[in-house]
Amino acid sequence: MRYAVTEDMAFLRLSEGEELHRSIAAACEEYSMDSAVIIGGIGMAKEITFGWYTGQEYIKERLEGTFEVASLSGDISIREGSTYPHIHAVFNGMDHRTVSGHVLKVVTFHNLEVFIRPLRSIRLNREFDGWLEAIVPEKR
Repeated sequence: MRYAVTEDMAFLRLSEGEELHRSIAAACEEYSMDSAVIIGGIGMAKEITFGWYTGQEYIKERLEGTFEVASLSGDISIREGSTYPHIHAVFNGMDHRTVSGHVLKVVTFHNLEVFIRPLRSIRLNREFDGWLEAIVPEKR
């Protein structure tokens, strides 16, 4: 992974075989970026694990193949003391048919670029609200 981080933006470039969530968390931890908005991403994936939350657990679906990242968004917060990337994405194959949803794992095929906006005046924690764990924004 190659990346550059400033006060107002982070750009990450993942290479073949690198995992999206782990890569984002590593860059964020190195630069003390505990809260951010994932504003986009483009590139390719070869393995995707989606998660559908039932209110009690995630039903997982794993896909393998060659996929283009058509859209990527989410947030980065603190969950149980650790950096937590919460990511949703849209992918398509060569036939341009899409699959989308909450992603639990994305493994890069060749190249994946991610664009992140750090939040310096707001801190995003996570809290269980009785049904699910969600962000709790706080002014710093």
